[in-house]
Amino acid sequence: MRGACIACIAFICLQSCGQDSSVRETNVIPPELQKAFEVAARTKNLRSLLVSQNGDLIAEKYFEPFPADSLEHVRSVTKSVMTTLIGIAIDKGIIGGVDDSIVKYLGEQARGKEAVKIKHIMAMTSGISWREVIGNMEIDEWINSKSPLKYVLKKSIENAPGTSWEYSTGIIHLLSVVLSEASGMSTLDFAKQHLFEPLGIDSVKWQLLNDGYYHGGSRLQMKPRDMIKFGQLYVNGGTFKGRRIVSEQFIRDATSQQEPKGFFNGEEGYGFGWWVGGDGNVRGYMAQGYGGQTIVVIPEHKIVIAVTYKWKVSNQMAADQQRKALNVVAGEVIQGILKM
Repeated sequence: MRGACIACIAFICLQSCGQDSSVRETNVIPPELQKAFEVAARTKNLRSLLVSQNGDLIAEKYFEPFPADSLEHVRSVTKSVMTTLIGIAIDKGIIGGVDDSIVKYLGEQARGKEAVKIKHIMAMTSGISWREVIGNMEIDEWINSKSPLKYVLKKSIENAPGTSWEYSTGIIHLLSVVLSEASGMSTLDFAKQHLFEPLGIDSVKWQLLNDGYYHGGSRLQMKPRDMIKFGQLYVNGGTFKGRRIVSEQFIRDATSQQEPKGFFNGEEGYGFGWWVGGDGNVRGYMAQGYGGQTIVVIPEHKIVIAVTYKWKVSNQMAADQQRKALNVVAGEVIQGILKM
């Protein structure tokens, strides 16, 4: 869904981060956000909309008959979680750094890809051949293969790493393998210990692929309120409830434009698993998955917005929902908050 994702970008990274705070819940919707929630209620297939500012969950609404503690398929929001786990592993010295070659962790099976660094995988600039657009969904063949890891490693390098950008779920999955091999833990166990539990996230599901590694690019399920917590971690510059979870330097790097200059229009771009961009005076970044699963972060105003949609829809509907999640739903919320 490369084209659909690019069309959704409307923010540019702002590297300043808010002070440490935790999420406190409330069911009261401020008057300034009433219009936003009325618009949301008319949006087809929308499942939830949550808004946090200054660490307070100031408004939330569920638009389909499912409880607030239900797990949602966040789809490619998983990529933002996966890159964060890599950042944590680097902070702990488990992974040497973003400039490490993937061969250091994947060994002989990755021979020929010595020039591909971890930062290239996170920024989707590996140069490894991949096609993930409507009409040529290589991802379906990849995910159903006996060994998704071998499927990717057999792919050729089309462009020098760091010189071109290509949306690539299968290739970013390599991060999950690297993390597992470096830490001696499954990606899920590492995430529970070093990310989910510190954030107070006690219930998730994550798909295990055929070769025994957790899906590094999608198939994570989490609650909408926990999506808010994850976004709050970034607003806080890598801390949550006073505890350092990931370095502030990694937060800055992950939410800064990493791809070759000139690939996207203007100030739009991609960081380490995060879409970054700008719209006038409003700057920020977002994690977004198929069908409109979205976390929007506006650090300057300490805003986090979580949006979830029904995701089992056609590609055309998914693209439409992704645009509306940002431009309609989140856009109305941001306008409302700026009036508060």
